[in-house]
Amino acid sequence: MFDQIRNTIPASSRGTLYAVVAALAPALIAWGVLGEEQAAAVVGVLTAVVTLAFAVVHSTSSVRTAIYGVVAAVTAALAVWGYGDPAQWDTILGIVAPALGMGVAAANTPVVEEG
Repeated sequence: MFDQIRNTIPASSRGTLYAVVAALAPALIAWGVLGEEQAAAVVGVLTAVVTLAFAVVHSTSSVRTAIYGVVAAVTAALAVWGYGDPAQWDTILGIVAPALGMGVAAANTPVVEEG
């Protein structure tokens, strides 16, 4: 299933999706759909969703994919139980996903010894 999704939405399209999400805020404000604060919140949530979705779909580590899923489920449960609101947890997901990705990438980067 993930292979089909990976082929449909390649990792190279991440930048395009971020650009589309960033363009939504001014458009929603200009059309009078949302106020500035609401538009900023919507863009923040969508950015977190795009980040998490790409992290899960394009992860080459089943452990990291599982961690993303658990973190997403826990934050959703905490929001439902009244610990913070969904926007706060989406912000946390937006921080955790890239941090996990960078941490795993750094841990797996071979060290080249000079000498």
